[in-house]
Amino acid sequence: MKVTNLAISYRTSVLVLTIILVVGGLLTYSTIPKESFPSIEIPNIIVTTVYPGASPDDIESLITQPIEREIQSVNGIKEIRSTSTEGVSTVVIEFDPDVSIDDAFQKIRDKVDIAKTELPSEAEEPLVNEIDLQEFPIMTINLAADYSLARLKDVADDLADELESISSVLQVDVVGALEREVQVNVDLNALKAYNLTFGDIVAKLREENTNIPGGSIDVDRLNYLVRVDGEIEHPSEIEQLVLDTPGGRPVYVRDVAEVVYGFKDRTSFARLQVLQVEEEDGSLTRLSDDQAQILPVISLNVKKRSGENILDTARDVEAILASFAFPGGTRIEITGDQSEQVLTMVKDLENNIISGLIFVVAVLLFFLGMRNAFLVGIAIPLSMFVSFLVFDTLGYTLNFVILFSLI
Repeated sequence: MKVTNLAISYRTSVLVLTIILVVGGLLTYSTIPKESFPSIEIPNIIVTTVYPGASPDDIESLITQPIEREIQSVNGIKEIRSTSTEGVSTVVIEFDPDVSIDDAFQKIRDKVDIAKTELPSEAEEPLVNEIDLQEFPIMTINLAADYSLARLKDVADDLADELESISSVLQVDVVGALEREVQVNVDLNALKAYNLTFGDIVAKLREENTNIPGGSIDVDRLNYLVRVDGEIEHPSEIEQLVLDTPGGRPVYVRDVAEVVYGFKDRTSFARLQVLQVEEEDGSLTRLSDDQAQILPVISLNVKKRSGENILDTARDVEAILASFAFPGGTRIEITGDQSEQVLTMVKDLENNIISGLIFVVAVLLFFLGMRNAFLVGIAIPLSMFVSFLVFDTLGYTLNFVILFSLI
C-alpha cells in the first residue's frame, strides 16, 4: 500500500505524469517508423565468382578452393559451404550469432581480395554479398503500354530516378526492360580478304571511343581545361572508322562488318495478369477470361531504407506516380504493396484499444461503479502509450511482430 499512499499524497504529480505519458505516447505513435518485418541480421555471407566456360572440377580447383583457404582463417566462422557448378563458384560462410555482421563482411572482403591474386585472369570479379531482409521490395510498380518496350524502358528509367529521389527509398530495380547495345557483326570472309583480325576491330573501337584530357591553358586571368572528346555518339559513326589503308585505300568497318543498333539478350522478363480491378467505391470487379490477358510489363521494385516508415514511403511513392508525366497509353498497376498490410494491422491495433477500453469499462461499471471502472479503464490505453515510448527509446520499429503482440 506504500505505492498507493504515495500516489495519493502526490496526486497532482501523478496527474501531470499521466498527462505527459499520454501526450508523449500519442506523439510517439504518430512518428515511430512502421514497417512490415523487423530488422533481422542473418549471419551468412555469400561469395559468388563467375568463370565462363569452366567445368565444375576446374571451378572447384581454380576458384572455390583458393577462396576457402583464405577465408577459413577468419574468426567466428561456424560453417563454410561451397557449390561448384559450370562457370559459377558459390561459397556460403555462416558465422556465430554473436559475431557482428558488418565486421565479418569487411573481413571476408579483405580475404577475398587476397585470394583474387590466385584466381585465373579470365575469371570475373568475386561478388561478396550479405543476406539483408530489408532489401526486399515493399511494392512493385508495373508499367504496361501500347507503345514499344524500348520507349517504355526510357519511361521506367526516368520514373526510377524520380522514386530514388525520395529520402526513404534505398533503390529501385528495373526488371523486364530491354537494354540497348550496338552489335558489330563481323564477316569472317571479308575480314580474311583484307588480312585483318578481330583484335584489329576491337582495338580500333577502343581507341576511337575515348575522351583524352589535354591539360589546361591559361589565357589572361582565366584557366581553361582542354580535352579531346572522342566518344562515339551514334552507331553510324562506327561504320566510318578506318581499320587499315593497304595501298593507300582505306578499309572501313562497314566493309568487313554490319553495325546494328539492337538490344542485349534479355536477362529478365516481367509479365502481369490482371484478374480483378478496384472500382472507385473500393469494390473489386473480377474480369472475364477474355479480359484477363497476360501483359508484358516493366516492373520497378521499390526498396525502402532500414528503419524508415513504410506508410510515409508508400505515400511519397504514390504522390510521385500521381505527378509523373506518363506518355499517353501507359498503364500503371501496383502489386505486392506491403504498406496495405501494415496499415491494416495498425487499424486493428487502434480498434482493439478502443473496443477493449469500452468492454472493460462497461463490465467494471456494472460491478464496481463509475469511479473504479474509470480508473481501471485508463490502464489499457496508458499501457499502450508507455509501450510506444519504450519502443521509440530502444530504437524499435512498429513491425508486424510488435503489432501482433500488442493486438
